[in-house]
Amino acid sequence: MKRRHEQHAISDDEQIARYAHVLGNIPTSVADKAYAAAFARLSVAQREEIVDRLREQLPVAPEEPASIDPYAFATLMRDLHARYALTDVPGAAALATAFVTSPPVVAYFTTGAGSVSIDHQPPWLHDLAGHETAPIDGGRAHHRPGTKGDEWYGAWTIGGE
Repeated sequence: MKRRHEQHAISDDEQIARYAHVLGNIPTSVADKAYAAAFARLSVAQREEIVDRLREQLPVAPEEPASIDPYAFATLMRDLHARYALTDVPGAAALATAFVTSPPVVAYFTTGAGSVSIDHQPPWLHDLAGHETAPIDGGRAHHRPGTKGDEWYGAWTIGGE
């Protein structure tokens, strides 16, 4: 039986940490799609707020389409300065949540290359991908025939002893 973790409110700092973890574990092509999907999920006011705050913090201000077009925003987020500045922007936690739970990220860890390494990911990512982790040995210490205690152990020893 699978135990469900209690649902609790996740702090903004935890949302940003989860975003950083996912961002560090997905390829750029998936990140671009996730940024576009996450940005599209935000309200127009949230989009404008995020892009306006980024304009204040970046050495080169983003162009106008970045506040309207999700794909222009994804292109902007390829810049490491923009990614770093995003963590200090009010409303970034909403974008981080939308990024982590976006269909491209979920697909990457469910059926994509990330599904191969899902066992090495944190439990919250297992829950997101719908991955159930089984116990290491399911309570059995020996999984192969020929271990002491098996009735036909002698058949595998020299001379049947």
